[in-house]
Amino acid sequence: MSVAPQPEAAVVEQMPEATVSKVVNQLEKLENVAEKKIPNVVKQAQTVAAKVKTSVAIINEAESKQDQQMRYDDKLAQMYTGLMDSARAAGAKLQDVVQKVGATGETGAPSRVSPSVVKKIRDIGDILDEAQADVYKEEWLSLKVTPPLLRAYLPLMKSYPEEAFNDNVGDRYVNAATRESLYFYQMQFSVAIDRLEKAVANHKVREVEEAFAKTSLSYDRYLKAGDLYTGYDPVTSTTVFFQNVSDSQLQYTPLALQQPQIRDEVLVLQGPDKGKVGRIIWLGRENGEDLDSKVLTAVVKLEPNPVLGQSKSGGVREVKAYPYSWLVMTRGSDESYIQDLVLATAAAVVSCAVTYPLESIKARAQSNLPPFPPEGPQALFQGIELNVLREAPNAGFLMAGFNYFTRWAVGLPFVNGNDPNLKFMLMIPSGVVAMCTGAFAKTPVIDISKQVQAGLAKDAGEAVQNVFFKPTPVQVTKKLGRTFMLTVIRGVPFGAFQCFIYELLKDQTPALLENLGVPIWSEPFIWGGVAGFCTGYLTNPPDVVMQRLALESSSESEDPDKPFSVVETWEEIVQATRKILEEEGPAGFAKGGLENALYFLPEAMVWFGVYEGLKGVANSVSQAF
Repeated sequence: MSVAPQPEAAVVEQMPEATVSKVVNQLEKLENVAEKKIPNVVKQAQTVAAKVKTSVAIINEAESKQDQQMRYDDKLAQMYTGLMDSARAAGAKLQDVVQKVGATGETGAPSRVSPSVVKKIRDIGDILDEAQADVYKEEWLSLKVTPPLLRAYLPLMKSYPEEAFNDNVGDRYVNAATRESLYFYQMQFSVAIDRLEKAVANHKVREVEEAFAKTSLSYDRYLKAGDLYTGYDPVTSTTVFFQNVSDSQLQYTPLALQQPQIRDEVLVLQGPDKGKVGRIIWLGRENGEDLDSKVLTAVVKLEPNPVLGQSKSGGVREVKAYPYSWLVMTRGSDESYIQDLVLATAAAVVSCAVTYPLESIKARAQSNLPPFPPEGPQALFQGIELNVLREAPNAGFLMAGFNYFTRWAVGLPFVNGNDPNLKFMLMIPSGVVAMCTGAFAKTPVIDISKQVQAGLAKDAGEAVQNVFFKPTPVQVTKKLGRTFMLTVIRGVPFGAFQCFIYELLKDQTPALLENLGVPIWSEPFIWGGVAGFCTGYLTNPPDVVMQRLALESSSESEDPDKPFSVVETWEEIVQATRKILEEEGPAGFAKGGLENALYFLPEAMVWFGVYEGLKGVANSVSQAF
């Protein structure tokens, strides 16, 4: 028999005793821990309970106050509803009484004055509307009549306060204050008329505009103080209509493109008149004597409002002074790519026809030929149709593309369109891209025109034969490719400079020109002339290279079947440039530079001036319809 199982039995019997001992030890430890921590837990629980009790009390008190407030609000709402019902009932009864009595005509202060006097005072607005049109057209003969005509109404404006606000009706203190206000505005009106008369006599447009603005503003304030509007506009603030409309949803010209100036149509972007449209008739500056000082306010003549009364223009046109920062230019019909293309092309036709003889002299100088051909000065007009065909479409693409790409850049989501400092930075790349787009239309005509101008062809037909039919197709392709590349190279600085310089002068020099007495209508011609002169001189070096390449025949050793290569064409341009530099030095690139600058001066002067004039006519026609 085996006795091996005995040790196992001993182990089994001993395991419960060991387990019990361990449990007892753990319980003793837990008891010690509990004796130490339970008091702290109890204290924490008591603290939490106290806080809960306090919170409950506060909540109950708040609920009680809220109930009281709600009951109070209910009472107020009931009282308000009752008052509104009573007011509506009283208004309905009053309206019935008025209808039964059949009361018509004037009410309030104007009813105490002769209807003829009131009508004549209101008719002054039509006179001012006509005078504004005469100011913009510089109709000096008509403007000369305006001050005496306005001055004839002063006795009526002086007598109106005495009759409309006499002390027999209403509060005498209010009447006295109103009379003083009307006398003050009538005096301002009189002083402004005197200034207008002097400015008209001197034919100073800006002085006339300033005096006209002050005349209009004082007259509008007289109407408001005298309760002379025939109607009442219940909308005292238009901001409620734009609560859920962001500024980006409104149609206007970003400040990065153009800041509002006198005569510009503007949109009120801030304040109680937000969304209203008008025209700036004067700008108030920090220093009224310095036209270069900061603009603070703008006097705006708003669009006709028939609610306030009737006039020949369709309604009363309020005149208000706004902070300049509240205004932006409206987006007019001039912001159209097609319209810009058509108008700029038409203007270029005029400018090219006028300045073509200078272009011929420049081309002959660059080809080392005498300025005048043997046939006489009349031969300088030979090939004029080619010059028009070459330059007019390109000018149209430049202006239309320049405006389009600038507007497109301003509209990018990461560009702040209302930052005026971005204006010129955006215009430079826009001009470069726009000029390159016109190179496709210009390239085929360049070599033909150069042939005629340099005397290598008698007419356009012979020039076409020399350029496109006598050479091999490969040579023609190479010539066109080379001309296109150089046109683009020349077009990059041309596109960057011309419109940029024009806009810079347009933005910075009006005050200087006006101080010198320069007529406003002539300013675009001056800006265009300066921009053309600078651009012509800066772009003369690539023009010299292009002229030399146009006159050189293809190399006889060249393989006629060799395809066109951009790299080889670039090498030819580099070699021609190096050849001019080696043979004539840096002065070779300046040859014809003065002629080039003098050519672009009148061309750009006529182009920009005619374009601005055509744009003004187009905008006037679009507004009329």
